[in-house]
Amino acid sequence: MSGTVRILGERLVLETHGFDKILAFRSSITIPLKQVVSVSTERVGWTEYPGIRVGTSLPGVIRDGYYFTSNGLMFFEEHDPEKCITITLSHETYKKIVFQVEDKEAVAKLINAVIAPRC
Repeated sequence: MSGTVRILGERLVLETHGFDKILAFRSSITIPLKQVVSVSTERVGWTEYPGIRVGTSLPGVIRDGYYFTSNGLMFFEEHDPEKCITITLSHETYKKIVFQVEDKEAVAKLINAVIAPRC
């Protein structure tokens, strides 16, 4: 199931839906926009970012929750890698968030339009 991404003032809000709230141990994540470094629409494969997890993982089917990786703490809400965006953060709990949305190009464009003026 895809999540929802909203911009509320100076914050980026990522909301999980349905059963994913339980599987990911989170219903939403709120991040200050100033901490967003970049947004990518490149596909993240199922085998990338192995690590210790707190959440649900069934390779090829679902990856929801926290992952302690060699790159730092990451959050995944992923069922279909083709529909995911990857948000890279600075000075935040998470180093990256991989989040499934219905239209990854539109969501990436929305976020990039907001963070672009800072660059």
